[in-house]
Amino acid sequence: MSAARTILAFAVVAAVFPLALRSRVSGPASVVVPEVAVTTDEEDQADPSAVRAFLQGVRGSNAIQCEIILQSFDSWSSNRTPDRDSVASAVTMVVRRRGASSQSVPELMTALRGDDACAARVAARLLGRSRQAGARTELIAALRDSSAQVRRLAAIGLGYSSDTTASGALVRVLADRDDQVRAAAAWALGAVH
Repeated sequence: MSAARTILAFAVVAAVFPLALRSRVSGPASVVVPEVAVTTDEEDQADPSAVRAFLQGVRGSNAIQCEIILQSFDSWSSNRTPDRDSVASAVTMVVRRRGASSQSVPELMTALRGDDACAARVAARLLGRSRQAGARTELIAALRDSSAQVRRLAAIGLGYSSDTTASGALVRVLADRDDQVRAAAAWALGAVH
């Protein structure tokens, strides 16, 4: 093994191992996820029970775990491999094919407004990637919420929607009193255009 590889391997161990230990000390969220029947037909979508189970599974995740969950939305390549979890695969198909049941929108909005930071972030992403008009309407309405956190996540969700019709609402949010909400609205405007 070359010296560069040895140094790189040591650096990875030095950086990742403490994070893994810290995650283990804080303990992963112990959640029993109910079994949800999911078929492999390309047109099937996650039903509300799959979305609910997925949100329950991410609740209690620390910041690092949540970031991995969010990043994995863009990298899960197939829901057909033998080791895939059926609930997670069904929910990620919402993200990959931009479809979701309209019945899931209220569940996702509840999570967006909830007190679990990771579930709220996941809900914003799922709402944004949904093709449901109700999801977009709810996100635009949430831009006027009294909570700056909800307004920020709504703007981020709209950024993931690629819906240019939300631009007017996002432009108005650029004057929000909270700097993080303004930053999220600016990012969303760039993302939808």
